[in-house]
Amino acid sequence: MTGWGRRLTRSALWPAALLLLAGCTAPIGVSGYISQCAEVDDKAVKYINWARVPEVDIRIRNAEFEPMVVRMRQGWPYVLRIRNRDHETRVFKAHEFFRRVAVIKATVAGEEQDFTCFGAVLLPPRQSAEIRLVALTDGYYEFEDSLIPIPAMFSSGPNGVIIIEERRSRI
Repeated sequence: MTGWGRRLTRSALWPAALLLLAGCTAPIGVSGYISQCAEVDDKAVKYINWARVPEVDIRIRNAEFEPMVVRMRQGWPYVLRIRNRDHETRVFKAHEFFRRVAVIKATVAGEEQDFTCFGAVLLPPRQSAEIRLVALTDGYYEFEDSLIPIPAMFSSGPNGVIIIEERRSRI
């Protein structure tokens, strides 16, 4: 390879290396601000008894999510608990899911987060997150353990899926 070819190859690798390093230095908590999030009327939230809503537990162990398939019903409130059982920081990235649910409150490692419009949760080793939400839009939403902002770049694909089932009439 000529001198120019080596320089061009090296300069093309810098953005990729910086992107990977940026993912390693992210703060703990919620990240990936989303410009538009779903919302629920504050009056309706007052009537939710959070002690009686369904709880969904997701456990991360050895970089695997369990369960891999989570089901919710449209219009219902939930408490989503994500536990990181590994000895390293893990990410629960689900931009489209968090855009389509109304997050009421998010707590990561015992600290309440300042905002509720985010796309990923960064979990420190051996810590958990609790997210109070209302499932608003039915659909199929993938989640993964990745901080890379560009989908499919350096990704092995989704680690699991959340299915919000359409609300059906009883008649």
